[in-house]
Amino acid sequence: MTHRVWHHSLTKKELAGSDATSFAKYHVLTLGWPGCGYALVIEPKNLINTSNDKRARIVYANDINQRTYHVGNSNQFSLGICVAGDYRYDKMDDATLASIAELHAALVKDGIGKYDKAHNEMPGYSWKACCQYNYRDAFNWKGSKTPAKPKPAPDVYTIQEGDTLWSIAHKEGTGGVQVEDLIKANPGIDPTKLKIGQKINFGNAKEVIVQPNDNKEETEPSNSGDEVIKSIQKALNSKAGLIVDGFNGPKTKLALIKALQTELNKQFNKKLVVDGKWGAKTKAAIVTVQKGAKGNLTWILQAALYLEGYSPGLLDSIFGKGTETALEKFQKKRCIIADKKAGKATYTKLFAA
Repeated sequence: MTHRVWHHSLTKKELAGSDATSFAKYHVLTLGWPGCGYALVIEPKNLINTSNDKRARIVYANDINQRTYHVGNSNQFSLGICVAGDYRYDKMDDATLASIAELHAALVKDGIGKYDKAHNEMPGYSWKACCQYNYRDAFNWKGSKTPAKPKPAPDVYTIQEGDTLWSIAHKEGTGGVQVEDLIKANPGIDPTKLKIGQKINFGNAKEVIVQPNDNKEETEPSNSGDEVIKSIQKALNSKAGLIVDGFNGPKTKLALIKALQTELNKQFNKKLVVDGKWGAKTKAAIVTVQKGAKGNLTWILQAALYLEGYSPGLLDSIFGKGTETALEKFQKKRCIIADKKAGKATYTKLFAA
C-alpha cells in the first residue's frame, strides 16, 4: 500500500445517506462491487465526545490490507479514505478536521502508505470533482495546499477496474451525465460486460439537464436559506438563471417544470414546449415513476417532493425507500390514492398552480 487516497462522498453531510453503511449498500447493491469502496469513512454527522473535544466518527469499513474499488487501475496500491459530505457546498467543521488530522497521523505512524493524493490526482481521474476539501491543509502536509483543480470530463473515457456506468455517471462528479445518456452515446454497449481498457464515448453524453451552471454571472449562494434547496437550484441552473438562495419560490418551481418537460421530450419524444407551465399537454405526457426507477425523472420527483416539504432523503436519482415513503406521505396529505407511484395525479398536485 503506497498511496492514501482522499475522497468525499458527493452527498450532503447531514443527510441520512451520508454514512459508511449507506455507501456500502450503494457500492454493493447498485454498483455491484464486492464491498464498500473505502477502507475508512469519516462521518461528520456522527460526533463523538473525546478528552480532546468532539470528533467525527471514523468507521473501519474494510481491512487495511484489502484491495477495494475506489480508484480504478490504482486500487491495488491505494487505500481509500472518504470524508462524508459534498464539499462543493458543505463547510468542513472542526470536529471533522481533527478526525482527518488524527487519522492521517496514525496511518503515517503505522507506516500505512507513503503518499497522499486526492481522487482527482490519481491516473485517469483528473476530471473528477473529488475531493473538494483541502485535505493537505487538514493534516498540515507541507506540499501543495489545495487539491488539483478538476479538468473537464473527457470526451473518451477508458474503463478502469471496478467501473460501472453508474460509478462513472453524474453521481461521481461528471456534471450531470446519466447512465441513460452514456448508453445512448455508445450504441451497442453492454452495461453488464464492461472490460478494463474499453473505450466509451463520453462527449456526446454531457448535454443533460442537471449540470451545474458554468455561467460566470450566476449569483453566489447566500448564507441563509435551505442548503438542499440551494443544491436543487444549482442543479437546475444550467439554463434557468436562478438566484441560489435556498428559498422555494415560483421561479424554482418553473425551472423544475422546465426540467421535467425537457426530460419527457428527451426520453419519450413528447414534443412539449419547454415553457415551465403546467398545462394539459404536459399532464398528458407524464410517465409514471415508481420504486426502482433511476435517472433524471426520479431526481425531478425527489426535488419536487422536497420543495413541498416531504424529504426523500438523499436526492440521488434512485427511487428507493426514502422516496417511496415521502411520496406516500404527500399523496395521503393531498388526498391522492396512496399507491406510492408518481403519475398524472401526483405531478398535478406537485406542479399545478
